[in-house]
Amino acid sequence: MRFSRFVLSLRDVVPGEHVLYDVIGDRYVGVDGATLAAIDRWSEAPPADDAEAGTARTLAELGFVVSGRAEDERRFEAHRAAAAEGFAETAYVILMPTLSCNLACTYCFQKDHPASGRMSAETEAAALAWIERKVVTTGARRLLVHYIGGEPLLRKDFLVRTARALAAALRPHGVAFDWEITTNGIGLEPGLLHELSALGRGAVKVTLDGDRDNHDAARVHRDGRGTFDAVFDALAVVARACPDVTLRVGGNVRPGAEASCQALLDRLEAAGLAGRFESVRFKPVMDVGHGCGQSCGSQQASTDQLTQLGARRGIAREAPAGIDAVTPCELHWDRAFVIDPAGRIYKCFAVAGRPELALGTVQANALSADPLTAGRPWESCGDDCPFAPVCLGGCLGGRYLQLGRPGGIMCDRPALEARFRAEIARRYLEEFHPGAVSAAPDVPEVPVLTVREVSAAA
Repeated sequence: MRFSRFVLSLRDVVPGEHVLYDVIGDRYVGVDGATLAAIDRWSEAPPADDAEAGTARTLAELGFVVSGRAEDERRFEAHRAAAAEGFAETAYVILMPTLSCNLACTYCFQKDHPASGRMSAETEAAALAWIERKVVTTGARRLLVHYIGGEPLLRKDFLVRTARALAAALRPHGVAFDWEITTNGIGLEPGLLHELSALGRGAVKVTLDGDRDNHDAARVHRDGRGTFDAVFDALAVVARACPDVTLRVGGNVRPGAEASCQALLDRLEAAGLAGRFESVRFKPVMDVGHGCGQSCGSQQASTDQLTQLGARRGIAREAPAGIDAVTPCELHWDRAFVIDPAGRIYKCFAVAGRPELALGTVQANALSADPLTAGRPWESCGDDCPFAPVCLGGCLGGRYLQLGRPGGIMCDRPALEARFRAEIARRYLEEFHPGAVSAAPDVPEVPVLTVREVSAAA
């Protein structure tokens, strides 16, 4: 019997008291040092007495100790299978009407995209038929279509037409239709959102990279003009005119831009928009060689405080999910797909438009294995990393853009570990030692264990 390799240990969260966190089970246990020697013995011999045996059974039932590697692998695969469900009973389709964009953001990984153009009427019809078949055959009870590009608002006609067609086609099957739009905000207006809201629940995400100075340094028209005023004004209009639409603000943050992000929060509050947004989430720009891609959970630590500030001030309704947001992305979901303007099907949005990574097309029924995951690249993470179940190698699409080949992992374990350690220590102290300092101690990775008390992490 030994520690599961998916357990993170924090020593002396309070003097003489340690915490173990099971990444797979999302639970922690408080321990002291009295049984450390006993746990060391368990790898060579059974527990010495009934008390130790009872402790061993409890820890084994909770997943903190395992009989061997095979048990850990079973736990890992069971967790991966559960994560593959994605959103419960939901088919999630990212639909790209165009790869063209009316902006030239300096860090965008699609700025110099090899593919361009817009989806033709013939491909659109084939895509709608493919989506309907896929939803019905997977048994999903909900379809969530995420319109993105390029800039999807360059094809407002496409958004309304396809939303109407899918909602009507799926209604007889008892499948709900919902929608999301990720947009640069240029062209955002209430009329479009009202039309879509009549078909299903909707959400819009707009990017504001801090206040005007920082935003306009990166998010520019193709002639170099800044976009902040137009985007902010459009967002304010729909925030007031479309109360049934969920609004989200995202910000891509480079080092030194923290003050600008706080100024943006001030501006949103001054405009009377506090509480109108589900989330205001800042994340670091992730260098993928050709620009930036989506940043994975392991790279969030430096911007967490800004995101938390937006929630504390009431500008965002939902508090940030913290480490609970570090989960396998839609690349790993069974019912998630990306369709590019040519009708090619992918699992990862970051590589859409690159034919060599397509699984197939909407004109054909058969799909091949995803090149990004076919080789199970997370297996190269090593046996000493407890975060593999939630990270699965990080942003595999972003790593492809860096390397030009599949199979690589994108790992920032030090940042991910620091993030987990800080939050688990805070949770534990708030629950069991509310008077203690809530900051995480600077602790080494050491295996210590004695059961004090067990609590599922909230």
